[in-house]
Amino acid sequence: MLWAYTVIYATSSLSKGVRLFKAQIVSDNIKEFIGTIAPIVDETKMRISPTGITIKAVDPSHVAMIESTLASGAFTNLEAEEAELGVDVTKFKSVINVAKPGEMIDMERNMEMNSLIISIGNLVRAMPLLDMTGMADPKVPNLELPSMVKVKADDVSQGLKASKMVSDHIELSVNEESFKLVCKGENQNRVDLTMNRAQLKELKASNETSALFSLDYFSLMVNSVDKDRILTISLGNDLPVKIEAELAVDENTGSQGTVRFLLAPRIDRD
Repeated sequence: MLWAYTVIYATSSLSKGVRLFKAQIVSDNIKEFIGTIAPIVDETKMRISPTGITIKAVDPSHVAMIESTLASGAFTNLEAEEAELGVDVTKFKSVINVAKPGEMIDMERNMEMNSLIISIGNLVRAMPLLDMTGMADPKVPNLELPSMVKVKADDVSQGLKASKMVSDHIELSVNEESFKLVCKGENQNRVDLTMNRAQLKELKASNETSALFSLDYFSLMVNSVDKDRILTISLGNDLPVKIEAELAVDENTGSQGTVRFLLAPRIDRD
């Protein structure tokens, strides 16, 4: 319940009035964006504006938070006024997953139907928008943490796969020379993954820091991004871990999106 203090509740789904939203985007970009949200919540608000779209969400147990953004540069075309849309994340993901890699997806808000119209080639799907009354509106804090590593997502996933049958929690630690993941189970079952400075993209740590986290939540966050993405993992002693990555990366224009996760620590170390 560590995030309870950050939650504000919306009072009306109609408070923003009538707003325009019409967009075209390559399937890879919107799939990656929604893919980061789906592990955390089933329903959420999607904030739209001329500068892009943003989702901020907290999971039902208030253990994990996310802020994910796609800038206007991630879209082939974006016409939008500032508004909020209530989105069923699970349905949205299932619809866009029909699209092939590189295929264009068109989205438009239909006010009469209170729906988001999604077009993929000859396929047209009307997805009802949700009433946002009571939906959480979290303020995601930008924590300043003492230690930081940059590491390829696939390298972290290797340790997480090996840990699945050992325990339900994992310890992350950083010192001046390495980043370590340790999973301890019963009967001396244990998994250690150590990456030294040479194996990391970047490492900043003046002292050793460590914290214990839910293995399931941490795995969902790491595995929600493309395996080739570079994760920026920031850590403090028994503090939330911050995991950041770029989204919608184009070789010509660079990153057109970001995701930031926060995961509360497990204080017990028994």
